Amino acid sequence: EKINSLINKFEFGAITDIKAEILSGGQKKKLVIALALLGDPKILLLDECFAALDVLTIKMLQNIIVNLQSDYNIGICICDHQPRELLSCVDNAIILSNCKIIAKGTPQALVKDANAKNAYFGESFKFNN
Repeated sequence: EKINSLINKFEFGAITDIKAEILSGGQKKKLVIALALLGDPKILLLDECFAALDVLTIKMLQNIIVNLQSDYNIGICICDHQPRELLSCVDNAIILSNCKIIAKGTPQALVKDANAKNAYFGESFKFNN
């Protein structure tokens, strides 16, 4: 029942007979998230989940991530080097440099933070959410 629910939620119905190695990058990332949900996690860790994806697939994945928090009542921790994509789907973020927290807060606060600009965003980074 749980597997069928995840197949429906992630829209895998048309591809259930296809081997994972043949799936697109976005489908593979959705599959990995769905498989992780089988274990009823309290926290989901996503590493570089937006890497090598097209704009539409990133938007789809962002929606999934945002909805997972309420649908499954889990916390989600994302590590990624795509600042716009990351900040568009989180409530709070932390900027690390040399294994130290140099800035933390809401996306809007972080892009204004001098330490975050110096270590990560740079002066020309713009974020409109």
